[in-house]
Amino acid sequence: MLDQHQGAGHEASDRNISDARYHRLMPGGGYVEIDVQAVVDGESTRSRGRLIVERRSDHGRRIGHAPPIIAEIMRADADALIAELFHLAHDNAALARHLMRWQAGRAD
Repeated sequence: MLDQHQGAGHEASDRNISDARYHRLMPGGGYVEIDVQAVVDGESTRSRGRLIVERRSDHGRRIGHAPPIIAEIMRADADALIAELFHLAHDNAALARHLMRWQAGRAD
């Protein structure tokens, strides 16, 4: 079952509504979060899902830091999108592999 946050929605910079739909603490500190954003394109609305991993357990070190977005997908069905990201959000080994790829991409 997803950990639904009441009132967790916020307006994103491109004026679409963003909502943290799942959140769990990581072993050793930090958290994993699934953020879903409704993206309006003309007359249709799609959902953009982002899997965010905050590795820093010290809240003071998070100031001014945007946590890594290690996966991002678009789907017409928000529930299917959440289910897809949910599997990754619960696999600590897969999260570690995605973080290593993210860090390698930043080294360029």
